[in-house]
Amino acid sequence: MSIENSCVRLDEGRWNPKNREVLEKLIKKYRDTNSYAVFDWDNTSIQGDTQLNLFIYQIENLKYKLNPEQFNKVIRKNVPTSNFKERFKNLDGEILNATKLANDIYKEYIFLYENYISDKKFSLKEIRNTEEFKDFRAKMHYFHNVLPNNFSAELACLWEFYLLSGMTKDEVKSLAKESNDVKLGEAIGDVILESSRVLTGEAGIVRGIYDNGLRIRPEMANLYHELKRNGIDVYIISASMQELIEVFATDKSYGYNLEIENIYAMRLKSTTDNILVDEYNYEYPFTQRKGKSEIIEKFIKPKYNRKGPILVGGDAVGDENMLTEFRDTEVLLIMKREGKLDNLVNDKRALVQYRNLQTGLLDPK
Repeated sequence: MSIENSCVRLDEGRWNPKNREVLEKLIKKYRDTNSYAVFDWDNTSIQGDTQLNLFIYQIENLKYKLNPEQFNKVIRKNVPTSNFKERFKNLDGEILNATKLANDIYKEYIFLYENYISDKKFSLKEIRNTEEFKDFRAKMHYFHNVLPNNFSAELACLWEFYLLSGMTKDEVKSLAKESNDVKLGEAIGDVILESSRVLTGEAGIVRGIYDNGLRIRPEMANLYHELKRNGIDVYIISASMQELIEVFATDKSYGYNLEIENIYAMRLKSTTDNILVDEYNYEYPFTQRKGKSEIIEKFIKPKYNRKGPILVGGDAVGDENMLTEFRDTEVLLIMKREGKLDNLVNDKRALVQYRNLQTGLLDPK
């Protein structure tokens, strides 16, 4: 064995020292034993949510391939028309529903499509200054927020994904690269938007909120490199779309340098010429909660004599199944967020790693 490969040493970085020590011992123990580790992506491998930030970027830059009729169909697809819960009233105290909200968004989209998306009559700066854009932006974010809170996380995910339909897979990847590069340079934290007080429409005035910004986590990239250097394979299972995670995890400009075949994420169906359509590809499990464990069972364990992962990393309830269901898992790396996975903090296998809320960086304390 060469000097280079003779020891396991993670960069000190901002790791909690105990966590780093345990991870180093785990790598040394399972070096070259046909073992593997599995990690979530958003808010685990990176700070922030890749899919959410692409959704934000699409709105900010009106990056859509759908004509108004297609867009209108997509934003209503499978969304119940029943009233939202009381706490999702507009600013005048009126109860809302998807029909009122979608009617307003569709109307504004027609204006934006005719004046910018299909025909650049306005510059991007000019279109962003219109009341139509202001109303569209806030109501899209409001709609995005109410879906998981009133219906289901699966419906909310698909609603977000379907906005990318009409694009080829390569176009989605190109858009993801644009979005990543912009959002890595922006401030992180909540942004609150209010819809137009001029074009109030059927839904009236609402406030939308979103968590902006992305950050690379060099400690996680280094962990992946060290695992691989010692013969332990690294897999990503994410609830963002496949094309987005492929870009972030494999493009060398981000430094993770993972293998594209080791990435499992959400997949839309596509045409023979690789244009995405507004249908989920259920040949792959829906990669939230139980679906993440199903990916491991169906696609990964068979490569390792049916052994489970030695290490699993995650940050939220969507990762809980894959964190807890495999008897071979020796270490749970919990990238701790407030109110998330509190039930696993006292698990004897758990390494709890905190982050700095202002910077998004790991907190060594």
